Amino acid sequence: MPKDKKVEKAIKWYKENRGVYKDLAVKAELIIKDALSNKDIFYHSLESRAKEIDSFKEKAEKDKYDDPINEITDLTGIRIIAYFEKDVYKICDIVKELFKIDYSNSEDKSDLLEADKMGYKSVHYIATLTNERTNLSEFEKFKGLYFEIQVKSILQHAWAEIEHDKNYKFKENLPQHLQRRFYSLAGMLEMADREFNSLAKEVDDYKEKVKKLTKNGKRDLKINNDSLKNYLLEEFDDEIKNNILQFSFGKDSDLSNIIEELKKFGINNLVELDSILSEKIHDNIKTELKELSDANFLGVIRLIMIINDYKKYFEKVWEDGTYYFHEASVNILKKYNVPIEKLSKEYDFGIE
Repeated sequence: MPKDKKVEKAIKWYKENRGVYKDLAVKAELIIKDALSNKDIFYHSLESRAKEIDSFKEKAEKDKYDDPINEITDLTGIRIIAYFEKDVYKICDIVKELFKIDYSNSEDKSDLLEADKMGYKSVHYIATLTNERTNLSEFEKFKGLYFEIQVKSILQHAWAEIEHDKNYKFKENLPQHLQRRFYSLAGMLEMADREFNSLAKEVDDYKEKVKKLTKNGKRDLKINNDSLKNYLLEEFDDEIKNNILQFSFGKDSDLSNIIEELKKFGINNLVELDSILSEKIHDNIKTELKELSDANFLGVIRLIMIINDYKKYFEKVWEDGTYYFHEASVNILKKYNVPIEKLSKEYDFGIE
């Protein structure tokens, strides 16, 4: 059959069947929305459409299609725009659970991009409804119908829109130096996407810490006498119960002094204090301080700051002649590679 006759036949067929593909778009969109809602996955937008007649005609006329009716697989399209790249992966996992994916015709452009090239990633799945769904009467008419699902982050979507508008609309390829600028920009957007991912994770971690430390609003987050006492009482509960630490700060004035030291160190709230708590600090305290009779929270908080950044502590917090370091504390500091003997000479404090 001549090419123009095939295209004419395909257009006539699509005009008669476009309503089914519009219905499929609505159903597939609802399936995805319900699944994302159940998984508490937030997204920027989720849109569906059936290809317009003119768009189908333009695609069917391309030489690569010998049988447009059976070869064009994006008559129904779903586009999901996630906030972050990390959410793209989560959404893709859900999409693969919901539908049968034709992997031979699907694309993950991050896998196709050569290592020495700068481009931008996107995920396009060609899918059908599962047999479990099409066996139901309301989905029966969609059996065997393919649709496309695109999943992108906001920045990936921005790049795709820019590239499509400014690059591919030209009949001929752009000069190499202009292409290079496009793909350099894509690389910058990819780096920005990764930074947003990292930032989003840190924000989530911060929220979890706030939730933990404030006990659902029952504890003040800002460091003051009461909040610091309550935090330490809970964090070092085991050491207190086993008489390794005294629940005290020494003299009455030492509590306000240590709060002032924390502020000089840059610690103003419980989340910031919790974030500098070193790994294995509890194990080291239990091992090294168990023989002391007067170990208290004044010394422990100073240990926490010094272990975190000893240079910052001695440059910003330390005052000459403030106190000396007990051998047990020195042993803990050495486990974190703090050059305490060298510091004792430089800052003129004693070790006993």
